[in-house]
Amino acid sequence: MGRARAPRPAGEGEAQVASRRRHARPPGAVGAAPAGHRPCPPILPRHAERPSRAPVVRARELAKSCDFTLLRAGVTADDLAAHCAAAARLHMASVVVPPAMVRWAADTLRGGDVKVGTVVSYPFGTDDTVAKAAVTRAAIALGARELDVVMNVSALLSGRPGVARADLGAVVDAARDSTSAHVMVRAVVEAPLLGEHLLRRACQVASIAGADFVVTATGLSGPARTQDVEVMRNCLAADIGVVAAGGVTSIDAAVMLLDAGAQRVATAGAADMVASLMGVAA
Repeated sequence: MGRARAPRPAGEGEAQVASRRRHARPPGAVGAAPAGHRPCPPILPRHAERPSRAPVVRARELAKSCDFTLLRAGVTADDLAAHCAAAARLHMASVVVPPAMVRWAADTLRGGDVKVGTVVSYPFGTDDTVAKAAVTRAAIALGARELDVVMNVSALLSGRPGVARADLGAVVDAARDSTSAHVMVRAVVEAPLLGEHLLRRACQVASIAGADFVVTATGLSGPARTQDVEVMRNCLAADIGVVAAGGVTSIDAAVMLLDAGAQRVATAGAADMVASLMGVAA
């Protein structure tokens, strides 16, 4: 049963709206302070005190920084079963699966430490706002606890940031009203299309709308880049995380993005990366 939505208080500004939408976020749960940002501790240190244990420790650190994605055409039930099994075995942060597969993934991973995520308005972000909100509510009811919502970047590129903000804000409200549990809403901004100025504007839009994370891209417009992660981390508040997504195919690339300020890396290659560090098959 969803919670009744409280009317916006008269005179409430954008900053207050953003704070209210993120009210359920645990303090300090994600994000590194933009000012004086310190890179994440290296997953691949130059010197390990106990070499025999180091690969396992590094693998676990990497696994908990990875969203293991399964977003391609032709995914079968066997593919999904193998994907969830690998995520559980390697203790990934999350799996990201198509909306139609959320229930099965949630049932399979229930009781474990892997969160179930899905996508909303993937990959272009141009679905009607009402449709986005409906998909959001349905995904949460099926067991999704992280939602990658593609921002209406077309509106942003057309000089209409208010449209993008209202669209994303409606999705955040739908997520907050659907459950008493906190569901992470992650705004996908398609950074390779924007340039630094519009990327900063996109981060501002996501922040005001109440997003918990900002994701670099879907991967369709180009790979994740460290310079985009650095811009995003430096202009977002400490309690908003950054996810690097798109074309992350190697451990070195993942580590560079994490060191640049990302809290998560989203990739279909997560299992292979972690398993290679552990010296086991994915």
